Amino acid sequence: MLAPLIADLNDLTGLLSTFMPRGDGNLLFHPGKIIFITLIFLAWVSTVKWIDQDCNRVSLNRQLWSVASLAGFALGMVAVSMMPHYGLSIILLILLYLSPTLIYVSKRNEIVPPQLKVLTRAHIRNLIKRRLGVDVGAGGKGDEGPLPSIQFIAKNSTQDDIDEARLSKAVDSPGYRAALELVQDAINQRATDIHLEPTRDEMTIRFRVDSIMNSVPSFARSRGDSVINVFKVLAGLDITEKRKPQDGSFGAEVEGRKVDFRLATAGSLNGQKMVIRILDASRQVTTLNSLGLRAQLREKVETVCQQSYGMMITCGPTGAGKTSTLYACLGEIDRFQRNVITLENPVEYQMDNVTQIEVNPKAGKTFAGELRSILRQDPDVILVGEIRDAETAEIACQAAQTGHMVFTTVHANDAVTSVGRLIDLGVKPFMIASALSAVLGQRLVRLLCPKCKIGYSPSDDMLRKLKIKPAPDRKITFYKPKVLNPDDSNADVRNRCEKCKGTGYLGRTGIFELLMITDEIKELIRANPDLVAIRQSALKNGFQTLFEDGLRKVIEGKTSLEEIQRVAK
Repeated sequence: MLAPLIADLNDLTGLLSTFMPRGDGNLLFHPGKIIFITLIFLAWVSTVKWIDQDCNRVSLNRQLWSVASLAGFALGMVAVSMMPHYGLSIILLILLYLSPTLIYVSKRNEIVPPQLKVLTRAHIRNLIKRRLGVDVGAGGKGDEGPLPSIQFIAKNSTQDDIDEARLSKAVDSPGYRAALELVQDAINQRATDIHLEPTRDEMTIRFRVDSIMNSVPSFARSRGDSVINVFKVLAGLDITEKRKPQDGSFGAEVEGRKVDFRLATAGSLNGQKMVIRILDASRQVTTLNSLGLRAQLREKVETVCQQSYGMMITCGPTGAGKTSTLYACLGEIDRFQRNVITLENPVEYQMDNVTQIEVNPKAGKTFAGELRSILRQDPDVILVGEIRDAETAEIACQAAQTGHMVFTTVHANDAVTSVGRLIDLGVKPFMIASALSAVLGQRLVRLLCPKCKIGYSPSDDMLRKLKIKPAPDRKITFYKPKVLNPDDSNADVRNRCEKCKGTGYLGRTGIFELLMITDEIKELIRANPDLVAIRQSALKNGFQTLFEDGLRKVIEGKTSLEEIQRVAK
């Protein structure tokens, strides 16, 4: 009875040997064989990595399944190196590699909700759709299609371990699919915030993209409330409390990268409102080169960053990119040679070789209290996320005068006004003059879409009002976003730019003004903190305003005049 089976197996292995002959018996000197085995090895490495991460998510024994996968592949490699028939040994290698993997998948699928199972028909269909853009088997009756390729992560109070009970509760909630689709849409549109705002009959949804709020299709009220409950469960909030403000966080894995979400709720006349901030944890920390600083300003900022003591302030309204600039400044510092400690609320992005402390006023961890504490930890560089009160401001100024380099932010309209802001908080002028090294005012402006932006020649009257004097042999071209005809009902379909989705803008950059605290300005602050006199002194030394820096980017074709006027005036 075994004779036919053995004959078929010999035919199969013979066929494999035809394409991959064993040669003279020395596997290591056959390039084709080495490449083939290397591909299997890389697939195994990827599988082991997934199993290791997935064991954490589904609470299975990491060591057991890692060892099982390692043992299977190791036995397969032994078979390849010792068996006389190369084709048969390759078949055995693949079987020994796949067996522990398939057993693991079977075990983990038994304990997870249906939406989280892998290698099922729905999961494979989702993979094909995501990778190839082909929706296999769609359109069946009652078939909602595969879930978005996002896996939510409910973190416990330590922010390190995963709370499987909360995740399971969220998965079983009626709004789970809608919550996944909402987050997927927001990420696809590059949104930084999701706003869910209730009305009497529906839940209005808006995304903040490149600092502008954009409306997206609303949810029915009942569905919107269910989606909010899913997010609250993931963040560990009380779903029965709909009036008092609550805040929390959860995570997600999106196409292999980690994304954090910080949410806040508040009661309103029509029900609870929720705002979700999206923080891509895999995003690289911004560098000074990528902020949009012109070369002269960047060199001055780099010089300030290398000081052994002093204070640098970044200022601007909420959402102006102040924290990103501070991270970029820390990137200029040798964090191996200097002790760098940050105080943040919250910690948005993690940096290597930096001690990052999260301030939590509800738990009694205030900026002022934590700042006093870290001064006893021998810091060289201190980052204070924001100066909000006199106590924090005074401690920061004292630290800057006692051998520490302090980076911080304040809410002020421009660089000169920041000095007045510190005085308004109650800091003595002589302390400000002694501590302050530089103030960087900033805003974020949208970049024109490079594919659909439209050029035009500004009139002489416009150039005169903007105080732009072009060279006689140079023609200045401004650019503006492509605007669709609002009266054309088919305009979006026929003419919408696929790159920017019809917005005319794609991404953001900064515009800046840098106030260097010269000896003259120090004396003005000490003697009579007159902001007008400080501004005049700065202008005399080459100070350029936010609007002037923005005009440079308009002339360079990076943004539009309308955008600069919106942001900087």
